[in-house]
Amino acid sequence: MGIRPKTVIWILIVAGFIFGYAGLMVPGQSAIIETPREDTFQFQRLHVFFFNLVSGGTILLYFTEGKSKLTRREWIFLSGSFMFSIAAFLNLYLIASVLSLFLAFIVESIRIRKFSFFPSDFFESSVPLSGKFHHAAILCLSLGLLICTGVMLDNQIFHVLNLPYLILDDFYLGFSFPLSLATFAVIFSMTQDIRRSFLSVLGIASFWIVTLGVIIFFVFIILGLPIAEFLIAIVLLIDVLILYYIFHESTWGGVEEKRFLTSGMVFLITTGVTGVLLVLWSIFAPKEVQGRNFLLQTHAYLSLYGWNLVGLTTLVHYRNFPQRLHGISIILLHWITVSLLAPLGYGFTIFAIAAIVLFVYLTRVLLFSRQEPAKPQ
Repeated sequence: MGIRPKTVIWILIVAGFIFGYAGLMVPGQSAIIETPREDTFQFQRLHVFFFNLVSGGTILLYFTEGKSKLTRREWIFLSGSFMFSIAAFLNLYLIASVLSLFLAFIVESIRIRKFSFFPSDFFESSVPLSGKFHHAAILCLSLGLLICTGVMLDNQIFHVLNLPYLILDDFYLGFSFPLSLATFAVIFSMTQDIRRSFLSVLGIASFWIVTLGVIIFFVFIILGLPIAEFLIAIVLLIDVLILYYIFHESTWGGVEEKRFLTSGMVFLITTGVTGVLLVLWSIFAPKEVQGRNFLLQTHAYLSLYGWNLVGLTTLVHYRNFPQRLHGISIILLHWITVSLLAPLGYGFTIFAIAAIVLFVYLTRVLLFSRQEPAKPQ
C-alpha cells in the first residue's frame, strides 16, 4: 500500500481514537452511549465507525483484491464510508441509509469477483480454513451494511419491528466482526499443517462456532435476553481459547508475525473474558452503572484498538511484515496504551492525553514501519 492511503487511514484511526474522549471535552457528551438520543450528536459513532468501517473495511477490501495500491473501488468505499460516518453522526439517517446500501453494493461486487455469489466455500472441504474465514469476513461486511440500512429505515420510516435495542449503535459489534474474521484468515494462511486431521476438525468447528455464535449473540442483545447472552458469551470464549490452541500448535516455519499475532490473540482472549464479565455485571448489578461503564470502556478498547488493530496492521503488511513490529517494546507499548491508559482516560484527562500521544506514536510505527533489508552473510 502506498504512503498516501496509509496516511489517510492513519489520520482516520487517530481521529476516531480522539473522538472517544469527546465526553471530556464536549458538553452533553458521554464516553459510552447507553441511551442515545436522536437530537444529539454522538461522537462515539465517529470513534468506532472511523476505525471499524472506514479503516477496517477499506483494508479488508485492499486485502481481498490483492493489489499493491488501493483500487478505484476501494477509494470509493473509503470515501463513501467516511460520508456514512458523518451522516450517522449528524443523525441524517436517510442519507446514511442510501450510503450504506451503496457501500454494500461495492463490497458485494468485490466479494463475487473474488469468491462467488453463494458462499459454497463454507461447505467444501477442499477450501482451506483461511479461505473460509476470508469469505466470511467480506460477506459479513456486506450483510452488516445491508442490515444497517434496513434498521435505519425501519426506525425512521416504517416502524415495523419497534425493538428498543435494535438501533444503529448496535452495529459497533457488527462492523468490527469482518476485520476480526479477516485476521483469522491471515493467521491460518500462514500455518503449514492445519490440514492435520485433529487441528483441521477443530478449525472447522471453531469457524462455525465463531461465525454463528456472534450472530446469535447479536440477536440476543437485540432481544434483551441477558441469560442467553451469558451462555453464548461463554461458548465464544471457549471457542477463542480453541482457536488460540490451534494457532499455538500449528507449524509456522519462523514467520515473523507470530509474536505480534500472539499478542493479538491474547487481546482477543482478554476481550472474551471482559465480555462475559459485562453480561454478568448487567445481570447481578444493573444499577452499578459507573463500574459497568468503565468495564465496557475497557472491553471496547481491548477489542477495537487491541485485537482489531493487530489485525488491521497484519493486513496492511501482509506481503512484507516489518520485523520491528514483533519486538517486545512495541508490543508492551501497545498493551500499556490500550489496556491501561486508554480506559483510565475515560475518567482522568491526564491519562486521556497520555493515551492519545502514545497512540499517535504507536499507530505511526505500526502502519509506516517497513521490512528491513536482509543483512549480508
